[in-house]
Amino acid sequence: LKEMMMTIKNEMLNKKIDELDKKMVKLQLTLDDLSVKLNKHIGFIDKTYEGLKNPINVAKRFLGK
Repeated sequence: LKEMMMTIKNEMLNKKIDELDKKMVKLQLTLDDLSVKLNKHIGFIDKTYEGLKNPINVAKRFLGK
């Protein structure tokens, strides 16, 4: 009886570990997706405000000099 209880407990623990592993994989995929989106957004912001970093060069390009 004691062995049977241990076996049941181990099966329950293994099931819980599997559930947690699936959740962890899902979280990692979500994190990876968000990281890609954030990097794209940061690139967009950097490109958009490039001119503010050196306004003299922007003015020269605008005036064709």
